[in-house]
Amino acid sequence: MEANKQKKWLFIDCDNTLMGTEILTVPSLVARFNELYAAQAGRELTVSEFQQHFHGQGRQTLCQNLGRHFNIQVDFETLYDQREWRMMQALQANGVEMAPHLIETLSMLQNDGFSFCFVSNNPIQRGLAAMRYSRNGQGDKLAQFFGTNFFEATDIQKPSPAVYLRALEQTGAHKERSFAVEDSATGVKAAVAAGLTTIAYLGFCPPDTKERETEKLLSLGAKFCVDDWCKIPNLIKQEKCVNS
Repeated sequence: MEANKQKKWLFIDCDNTLMGTEILTVPSLVARFNELYAAQAGRELTVSEFQQHFHGQGRQTLCQNLGRHFNIQVDFETLYDQREWRMMQALQANGVEMAPHLIETLSMLQNDGFSFCFVSNNPIQRGLAAMRYSRNGQGDKLAQFFGTNFFEATDIQKPSPAVYLRALEQTGAHKERSFAVEDSATGVKAAVAAGLTTIAYLGFCPPDTKERETEKLLSLGAKFCVDDWCKIPNLIKQEKCVNS
């Protein structure tokens, strides 16, 4: 692993960073929450409200924060019952958009000596399914960039840096020669806390919220904000740590 510390690494979130999954996953979860808890909460949760307050959160952490937000008890096992099965069906039925210029950019970075690591709050199987059902048919090629470097947060979710710290340790990557790409406040907080130079990707962000999201993510420690993967290599080249 010592040799890996001389490598350059890019740690990448999945949902709305690699693959545009949230257009399917968020409305589904909001609908499930409303079915179970709208009466207790006194009103329905909206997709825009979810995006504003809970973007990037998942599983137990999300349930705890939803409970605080509505002052009710939100049970993880109930809210997430058969969640992944329903997601597999939705991804297969609708197909998933891959971030534009992603394959070309990762190929360019790979040729420049980068290795890649998948780091997500959501299950690895969902990320792989999103790639499998990619509308451009390049999901297998995308998965190959990561090799065996797939990490999911499990019970300690972002914004905790735990999943990043575990990925750094297990890959042997040196954080001073590594970057992260995230799309949410939750993910940016986690990557920054792990000591990674963090790039915020807003390619799937609605145009009317992009300016606000840019300001927020920069304030949380993102070094750059971009709306196209093809802009990332030049930004990385600006960082002296990569060339040192």
